[in-house]
This record gives sequence, C-alpha cells and structure tokens, in this order.
Amino acid sequence: MFPVMLAEKRTRVRGRRQRGQSLVEFAISSIVLLLLTMGLLDLSRAFYFSVNLEGAAREGARHAAWFNTAQRTNIYLKDSEVISAVNAALSGAGLVGTLVEQPNCLTPTDGNTAGDKPYPASAYPATPNGVNVYVCYTFPTTGTQTGEMFVAPTDNSWRLGDVNVILLMNFQLITPFIQSIFGNGIDLAYNEHFTIQGKP
Repeated sequence: MFPVMLAEKRTRVRGRRQRGQSLVEFAISSIVLLLLTMGLLDLSRAFYFSVNLEGAAREGARHAAWFNTAQRTNIYLKDSEVISAVNAALSGAGLVGTLVEQPNCLTPTDGNTAGDKPYPASAYPATPNGVNVYVCYTFPTTGTQTGEMFVAPTDNSWRLGDVNVILLMNFQLITPFIQSIFGNGIDLAYNEHFTIQGKP
C-alpha cells in the first residue's frame, strides 16, 4: 500500500511540474510569435503600398505618353495630367501624391543617366506616409531633359521621347519592435519609363 501511495504522489508532483514547464514554454514562444506577427503586419502593409506606388507610377507615365491621333498631339504630356493620373491610381490606397516642381530632373545618387533609383534622402517626403511625385521628360532628338512641363506640346515633336514618373514614399512603420530595428520608417521608391507615342 505504501509504495503505491508514494508512486501516486510522485506522479502528481511530476504532473504539476510539467504543467508549470508548459506554461513557461508557452509564455516564451508566444512572445516570439507576437513579434513575428507584428513584423508580418508591417511587411504586409509595406508590400501593399509598394504595389500601389508601382501601379500609380506606371499609370502616370502611360497617361502622359498617350498620343491623340485626331489632333496629332500629346495632349496629356504635362505635369497636371500626370499628377491627376497618379492620384487617381493612389486613391484606393488612401494616399495622395504631391508633385515636386523643379526645372531639372531628379538626379540619382549613383549618377545613372536613366533617372532610375537610388535617389537622395532629401528627395523623400518629410511627413510619414507622404508621397512625392517627380516627372522627367526627355526630348527625343537632343536628349535634353526637363523636370517640369506646364503646357502640353502642340505638335508631334516629343514623339519617341521618354517620360519618367518617380514616386517616393516615407512608409511609416507601426510596430515598436520593428521600429527599433529599422527606425520610424522605410523609404519606398518606384519609377516608370514610357516612350512618348506619336506618328511620323
């Protein structure tokens, strides 16, 4: 009788220890799972905004490059039309782009002549989740570039030129743990080139 009682007592003590151990293991693993979940939340948001920025840059460049055959002119090849098309594409994500007017095209930090990334930190918006929009127009024959066009050309002279629409965003992270790793935000950059359409 005595050895049976001793065995039961040992089993009860072992069961309590295992329950306590399981609780500690759960507490430790839940912290790791919580951090992973927060990281995935920020990563998902960054991916969502990245897709929207890419689509908006493409839509702005496509819109500007369009050629009106009846009028034989590029009626949308101007800043106001580009920013209108970009903002229409960004509206679904709740973002609004701000056109940055400058006479010269945005210069990449590595000096590439195509106007592709990387871009200087000063070109990104200072406000969280803000979007800066830059447009670069390249004339076809001379290769001269301009960063602003207030009025669409009235002739077909820009045919086969290039329009480059650049969107820069200061993406705001929301989870404190991820902020401690990457800072308060991540700079997102997308640009899209389109050949300006026309007929000889």
